[in-house]
Amino acid sequence: MSLLSRLSAWKRNLLHKSQVEQSLDEELTAFVDLLTEEKQRAGMEPREARRAALLEVGGLDQVKEECRDSRALHWLDVLHQDLRYGLRLLLRNPGFAATVVVTLGLGIGATTSIFSVVHATLLRPLPYSHPETLIYIKQNLGGYGPMPFSFQKEFTAWRDRNHSLSQIAAYIGTRVNVVGVGEAQRMNCGIGTASFFQLLGTRPEAGRLFVPDEDRPGGAPVALLSYAVWRGRFGGDPAAVGRTLTVDGKRFTIAGILPASFRVPDRYGFEYEIWLPFSASIQPEGAPPYMLRVVGRLAPGVTVLAAQAEMDSILQTTLRRPRKINALLVPWQQEIAGGVRTSLLVFLGAVGFLLLIACVNVAILLLSRAAVREREVAVRMALGAPRSRIIRQLLTESMMMALSGAALGLAFAYWGKDLLVNFLSKNLPAMYPVQLDDRVLAFTLGLAVATGLFFGLAPALQTVRMRDKGGLRESARGASESRAHHGFRNILIVTQVATAITLTIGAGLLVKSFLRLHGLDMGFRSDRILTLTVNLTPADYPDAARQTQFFQRALQNIQGLGGVESAAANYCLPLGDTRWSVSKFKLEGRPEPVDSSDLEVISTGYFHTMQIPWKAGRDFNQQDRAGNPAVAIVNETFARRFCPEGRCLGRRVEHWKDPNQWMTIVGVAGDTRASMERPVEPVLFIPYLQGEAPSMTFAIRTAGEPMSMAAAVRAQLAAIDRNQPPSDVMSLDDLRGNWIASRRASMLLLAAFALLALVLGCIGIYGVVAYNANRRTHEIGIRMALGARESDVLTLITRQTLALIAAGELAGLGAALALNRVLTTLVVEVPTTDLFTYISACLLWTTVALLACYVPARRGARVEPMMALHCE
Repeated sequence: MSLLSRLSAWKRNLLHKSQVEQSLDEELTAFVDLLTEEKQRAGMEPREARRAALLEVGGLDQVKEECRDSRALHWLDVLHQDLRYGLRLLLRNPGFAATVVVTLGLGIGATTSIFSVVHATLLRPLPYSHPETLIYIKQNLGGYGPMPFSFQKEFTAWRDRNHSLSQIAAYIGTRVNVVGVGEAQRMNCGIGTASFFQLLGTRPEAGRLFVPDEDRPGGAPVALLSYAVWRGRFGGDPAAVGRTLTVDGKRFTIAGILPASFRVPDRYGFEYEIWLPFSASIQPEGAPPYMLRVVGRLAPGVTVLAAQAEMDSILQTTLRRPRKINALLVPWQQEIAGGVRTSLLVFLGAVGFLLLIACVNVAILLLSRAAVREREVAVRMALGAPRSRIIRQLLTESMMMALSGAALGLAFAYWGKDLLVNFLSKNLPAMYPVQLDDRVLAFTLGLAVATGLFFGLAPALQTVRMRDKGGLRESARGASESRAHHGFRNILIVTQVATAITLTIGAGLLVKSFLRLHGLDMGFRSDRILTLTVNLTPADYPDAARQTQFFQRALQNIQGLGGVESAAANYCLPLGDTRWSVSKFKLEGRPEPVDSSDLEVISTGYFHTMQIPWKAGRDFNQQDRAGNPAVAIVNETFARRFCPEGRCLGRRVEHWKDPNQWMTIVGVAGDTRASMERPVEPVLFIPYLQGEAPSMTFAIRTAGEPMSMAAAVRAQLAAIDRNQPPSDVMSLDDLRGNWIASRRASMLLLAAFALLALVLGCIGIYGVVAYNANRRTHEIGIRMALGARESDVLTLITRQTLALIAAGELAGLGAALALNRVLTTLVVEVPTTDLFTYISACLLWTTVALLACYVPARRGARVEPMMALHCE
């Protein structure tokens, strides 16, 4: 048939269906009339001739069906019939349909929400031209693993000598004091090459970007502002371009404004408010000058491996001596998402388990419903309906429910994705917005089809396996269930329990880990402590004397405020982001050098303010200042590890800055944890009056709510020097909460999945036991009539279900043990094979299963024997 003829047939069958049917009816009627006349001429009576003609044709309705089956697009008619019939059945059982749709909606909605985050973070290409060619260059330090930074000399060599990259750029993040945008402010600052913005294809909102000459020393001191700062500080005034700012004591001219869409996809979620060129010579906090993040774009036809080989050969020429250091090139998106890949995949796997439980629940419901429809199916098969037609009808009903569940799930996902992003914001890198785009919608549609096939195909196959007569007999009997249905339902229950146990164990491990962290003794009291950090501008405070003078005056002013009990300062409080450490220093009386120790610069009264227990010796005082003998205080771990003989006070330790000087240990303080995830380390405390600390964090113990004193403290600092803005103003309790915020989010999310799995599993077990009790009503009546007690019937109904639950728990324990390696990065302070958690999960599920079994089993056991015997 030609294409034109086929299109004409499609049009006729779709748009003129009544005419086609009328034509078919007239043609068949005319054909039967001709046969009847022919047989009459052969000598048959009219009635016998008519009957013989019909027998020869084979039945008008059957012939019509055969003709319809041969038509083009006949499947649309069949689908329309199946949809209409399926919709009538679902509307006839609204409770059943609502249960299935809501169950699937929860599972699909949760899965879609998690997938939208996974897609935006791990799968969606970066929003730049040819994102697959963007690579990140880092270094593999042998046994120490990869280091994400490179030094300036290495970047310069790569930039000048490579032929594998069409573009190469570098940037680094720091924080700076900015004056000239209203009140002095501590801002997140990016330092980047001019090629960095070219690599990203950035176009300025106003003004211009950096030019290559500004990458070199002596270049023009210019700056770029983010769109948010431009709108917030300058009201979006185009005249802001050309104005000057003071950044860490140096004057910069605003050269341009970055667009609102500009964002560096940084794995640490750093939002850059101002950008400076390399000529700025600003040193990033906590890092040597110009430890850079290097990115590049592969040249056409160059592979990652080929580029890596060339970059590695260039790197080797920059080393002073042969070392086990190699260049390592990875896709930029992989580097960005590397820190959250494991946790996101764990969440996706957990929500996949949840969806599996939902599908199993629905499959169990469909199996129970299929047992009720056995008579209907048997009658249809006895009347000649092929098995394929029955399966197609049942699958159509399943797909209708799955697609309805997907629509409801999309509504849940649209509402839940923003909540999920806000919930996980501290876990996610700085990426572009999470959206329900076409790929996520395609995923949801595919998920709906897959779930529809999963929970619909097996019950449909089980339903049509019976023979038509056997089905009629079994349906008529009404007292038992086919072994096929019974066995498959048992497999589903075991699968559901095993999956839920695995989720419950994972959630239990995270909950226990979080509770351990939350209740961890840090060695100090964090209540009623206000913290804030002041980073002095190097140009204004170039030496230790001026720095000490500022902090000394600030402490005196703050301690004089009403509502302040005490105040102290430290270079880095516990739970801070930056720490100093010293290694290979000498300790008097110890033959070998000390391997390593943390170094903390503190003020007088620090231990009192933080309420750190005092063990021996004395605290620092105002006499411990520059020009007097150098002193130090150590913590218990230092004294125990490096002075095992017990004599620590009075011993001298090599000066942390000048090996020709010595510091005398005058005190021993209690241990404090610098991090909630690290063990206690040796610590060497030195007085800030004898040290050098351009940055200090104040710890202020207040009589009431810490944040209520923030404005007064800011005013005291501004009175000394308003160009030195405080930053990170928060309570120490909030700082501690921020440290475990990511783990709290992981714990709560997985716990929510486990709780939902528990509810779905409980509903599934309840439904199975209630169904079994209802199917065995006649049998129960006979048993009770023969003398069985209520407890005997309870045991009869629940025994098999509890055996299946026990089998599911064993399978779930095995699955949890097999998957516990996945949780090693999320669980701290608790082993992933924690016996208590495993046993508790099993006991919880056994208890829930007993409760779910008891109610329907007791209802079945209380039926009156005579009513049960009359039950069909």
